[in-house]
Amino acid sequence: MRADIHSHTAPAKYLEAIRRDPRSMGCRVEKDDQGRESVVQDNGRSTRVRTNLIEPELRLREMAAEQVDVIVESLLPPLLPLWAPTAVGVRVCQVVNDAIAEDAKRYPGRMVGMAIVPFQDVGEAICELDRVVKEHGMRTVLIPASHHGKNLDEAEFFPFFERAQERGVLIFIHPHEVAAADRLKKYALANLIGNPLETTIAQASLIFGGVLERLPELKICCAHGGGYSPWIRGRWRHGQSSRYEAREVITRPIDEYLGRMYFDTCVFDPASLEFLIKTMGSDHVLLGTDYPTPMMGADQVSLVNQIDGLTAKDKENVLGGNAARLLGL
Repeated sequence: MRADIHSHTAPAKYLEAIRRDPRSMGCRVEKDDQGRESVVQDNGRSTRVRTNLIEPELRLREMAAEQVDVIVESLLPPLLPLWAPTAVGVRVCQVVNDAIAEDAKRYPGRMVGMAIVPFQDVGEAICELDRVVKEHGMRTVLIPASHHGKNLDEAEFFPFFERAQERGVLIFIHPHEVAAADRLKKYALANLIGNPLETTIAQASLIFGGVLERLPELKICCAHGGGYSPWIRGRWRHGQSSRYEAREVITRPIDEYLGRMYFDTCVFDPASLEFLIKTMGSDHVLLGTDYPTPMMGADQVSLVNQIDGLTAKDKENVLGGNAARLLGL
């Protein structure tokens, strides 16, 4: 079984809800002169919704062509309602989660739902997490790498992580805002540099801020190969020994915390992917394509299979074994 942990959607029922009551959803659907649809949020952000985001059977066919058997689908991140008033955020999350759960029920064994939560209100985020676990049996949730300039080690977020550990839910960290956004406006640098940077900051915050120390069973998976952390972990290790600020909160070696995290394969380079798998362990890397965005790594299965330095067991872990274990597939 080959399972893609990093795959996105914009469910048809989500778009129907927007058309029906745009005010409660904080956005509207607009068409351009060529009939192409976009979701325009009340904050002004416009995101085009292509057909393969909307139609589940098309997604399944396209991913089957890439040798993927199971899609773990989540809302396309630009559509996340993290900017919105709490009531709007709650409404959008409920509509999206119910629609994704319906996809998973309609295509058992081929689609798995990844929830979203209104992270702008931690209490409501916990309520929605409880709901999707209880009503839909969801085992994984997507959260941003930061929120409104706040890193994930802020005390206000801790109860959410505590509940996720209690529920045994896998948290998938995906960037939404990016640091240094004003300096990354050209050349798609907000995506090329900003997204992996955000993921790296999120990991460092959870580690150095003591969240992983206080929650030893918390399950975290990081998008885009974990950003920069697998490559600069030696610097973190050295900093822990040489800088008081880097060991003020935590008591165990950096590698122990980082080694508990999981990473997707979306790094686009065979040598880099081999390094990631060998550095972090084949039991901590999961197939991830970023489908169907322009940054999609369409050949991820072939890429993993072509790495000579991996054993058959390594490849089995990465391509689906780890996802099956973490999500109970």
